[in-house]
Amino acid sequence: MAAVTGLTVVKSFTYRDVPGEEFANTYHFKGPPPGDDASWLVLLNDVVAQERTCYPAAVSWVRSYGYDSDDPAANHVFFHDFNQPGPPPTGSLTAPAGGTLMAGDQAAFMQWGTDGKSTRGKRIYLRKFLHHGYVQSTDPDRLVVAGYHTVLTAAAAALGALHGGMRSRAHDVNVQNSGVGQWVTTRTLKHRGKRGGPA
Repeated sequence: MAAVTGLTVVKSFTYRDVPGEEFANTYHFKGPPPGDDASWLVLLNDVVAQERTCYPAAVSWVRSYGYDSDDPAANHVFFHDFNQPGPPPTGSLTAPAGGTLMAGDQAAFMQWGTDGKSTRGKRIYLRKFLHHGYVQSTDPDRLVVAGYHTVLTAAAAALGALHGGMRSRAHDVNVQNSGVGQWVTTRTLKHRGKRGGPA
């Protein structure tokens, strides 16, 4: 196993009228794993600073885990609870004009094209999904452009360059470009419980 910097950031929002639904994004970086908690916290704060621009105030940050290995079963070497001492950070995105909040299971996505190739010769892309974003009121399949898609595009470029640049857990690839899909997609929330029957 090789030393790789991994950072999982857990956030929460209200889903199906119940607060506290959690979702997470995990990032891997080319820079070496931070050597102490203070250094991990610097990296975490850099990531959260970019993430916050992508979410409205209804999204809050819960906790984070840092990893120093590419082993998918590795234990974390860093932990941060945003509620200790609190209050946790919240999103700083202002609702864009002409936008409507997505449904809970809907998501936008950022992606980073890399110089890596899969075993089938396909280009390797890194992707992150973002809940609680905005679609156009008149075209609910499409993300709001001004004030949302543009904000995500800027954050994607910044995230891709942090800590030596993003990579995948398993492949030491180099990010060549970044972007944001124009269409809303879906990403099932993991902790929502069983689907209920008719009310």
